[in-house]
Amino acid sequence: MEETGALQAPKTCGESSSDRRIVGGFVRTFQGVTACLIVLAVIVQLSGCAGTARGSRTSVLETDERVEVTDYSLSRADALVVIRYPAIIHADAEQPYFHAFSINAIGGEVPPANRTKKVTTRIAQSVIAKSNYYVMSLYRELQKELPQDTVLLSPHIIMWDAERGVYSRPILATEQIPSVVTVDFNVYSYPDTEAMMDSPPITFGDLVTPLFVVHSDRWLQPATNGLLLSSDPLMGTAWELSEEEVENALQSRADNMPVRYQRPLDFIAFLSRRAPEVPNVPLRAVGPAPGGAVAVEEYPLEKIQLDGALLENLSTDFEMDPFAERFVRGAATRIKQRLNEVDHDKATFFARQNALARFDPELALAFLARSGGESVRSRLQLAEALIEAERRFISAQSLSLYDGTYNGDYGSKMRQMIEGEYRLLQDRRSAARKQNVTTALAALALAGAIYGATASGAAGAAALESFSGVLVLGSIWAMSSTLETRAESAKMSENFLALIAPALERQISVQMEWLESKERISAMGFAEFRNKTLTLYQARIRSLDRQFDDNCLFRYPGFTVVGRWYGDCLDGEAEGRGYGVIVDESGSSVEFLGNARGGFPEGSGGLIARYPHETGAFYFEGTFRAGLPDGVLLVEEPGRKTRTREFRAGRDVGTGTAADLQRLMF
Repeated sequence: MEETGALQAPKTCGESSSDRRIVGGFVRTFQGVTACLIVLAVIVQLSGCAGTARGSRTSVLETDERVEVTDYSLSRADALVVIRYPAIIHADAEQPYFHAFSINAIGGEVPPANRTKKVTTRIAQSVIAKSNYYVMSLYRELQKELPQDTVLLSPHIIMWDAERGVYSRPILATEQIPSVVTVDFNVYSYPDTEAMMDSPPITFGDLVTPLFVVHSDRWLQPATNGLLLSSDPLMGTAWELSEEEVENALQSRADNMPVRYQRPLDFIAFLSRRAPEVPNVPLRAVGPAPGGAVAVEEYPLEKIQLDGALLENLSTDFEMDPFAERFVRGAATRIKQRLNEVDHDKATFFARQNALARFDPELALAFLARSGGESVRSRLQLAEALIEAERRFISAQSLSLYDGTYNGDYGSKMRQMIEGEYRLLQDRRSAARKQNVTTALAALALAGAIYGATASGAAGAAALESFSGVLVLGSIWAMSSTLETRAESAKMSENFLALIAPALERQISVQMEWLESKERISAMGFAEFRNKTLTLYQARIRSLDRQFDDNCLFRYPGFTVVGRWYGDCLDGEAEGRGYGVIVDESGSSVEFLGNARGGFPEGSGGLIARYPHETGAFYFEGTFRAGLPDGVLLVEEPGRKTRTREFRAGRDVGTGTAADLQRLMF
């Protein structure tokens, strides 16, 4: 009963061909309800449903295509990929997280009686433990294939407060670095041990269920608010978070306030609120779609079965990564394909502006206006050299995190556990269903215990010694009652990082190059490093030749309210290059980057329009007159192919000539 594609709906115990022959024989002999009961009893006794503890041997992401990424970015400051994942649970968030995990199950509803079982907390912990381990496969694959220091890790701590509920925040400063795409990754297991060895998703032994989301700045793909790909169960939450991110950025800029929104991990937000499906979200299958509809790629829920031959001796021979062979290479290839499909400068423009605003608001304003003055260029060169240095510092932290998690003691323990799980699972695949459940329950309890021991600073090695003894005795469940370690320290994130990546505490030195000068900056942590870069920046900057207004009026036809313009200004109204935004009382909004006259868009530029009654957004890039599209424009709408159209005073009059299109230059 091996699955060959995406995760299927739960199957009955009698779906194999041999079982069907048994059923046929009995039905011909017996009639009525009694015969059916006998059939079911015999099938359960013979097969025990053990065969359903299997997954797909190929992922929809699997590909033999070799992809080389070409980075045409004008900036040296940006990263290509940031990978976010759940790394640790704060002590105050443990119980709320466990509760959210049990009531928001993926793959089916958990009966109320099973939600409060102690083993459910162990499964919830194992999801974090194994996410910490398996994410390193994705990081290693991308880091190996992409330019040096352009792939960064962003571990998150799971938090809780009465106002926000369960949420997450980054532990490192990774997400302050401009990035072309951001990937959310974790693995998953179904909370109910009585069903999880059947069709529901599980990460146990040779079975891994990955969940991931790929998103970027809204300007990269305006029609989908920057959401590029999402695992199917997370789609509603991912869409809602992308909309929140856009709305917060627009309102912050309309109010002339810093953009401070911090997107939580999509998986943690799913557990906290489980957003309903949004109607009319433009979706398409995973894979490149040259000239295709602008839509979010929908990654189906997959239970991947790893190569058992690579798991037999995983604890001693892990040169070939079984997770990379079956899933990660395909996922990394799709991410690289995405990087080749998108405009890197468009993806990072506003993130770069946010990064500049943290230490030079005056320069950030000039950057929005895309000023070409010599004094602006001089400051910008120095500022981007400093951001590049910060990126390289965080890249060094990411490598330390990888070494500590994958190559260190934590990775060794996880490989021993996965190898042990696989052997036990193989032993039970021919046994009764109940034995399968007991095995899964016990080993996942162990995974949670190892995670709790590591996170709290307790001796995880003791748990592994118990695990080795358990393998000999053949009774994990008998030992589970002794594995009650839990994270109790309010500072457990620090303890956890210190255990899995002690190199994070080491001195890191980065050489910064600016024009003809070179400067080596060394620090023990990012805060110290940033203080040194800011001091260096303040000592070397020169005054700007021009002043830019952040309180100028911006208008757009059809809006009764006026908005704010950042850039060149004349008599209090937008005039020249800059950025404008309007948000009205209904939530409708327009943001424009380009040239203006008399307060309205005029000349070349790009415009995003959003309306509360519409799903997604509309994007127009080309020439404008008196605020309206006029001339040849690129048009992007949710669920439709990007088109080149010709407009007259805002009215679409037919197909446009691509050669006449004036593209927005970032």
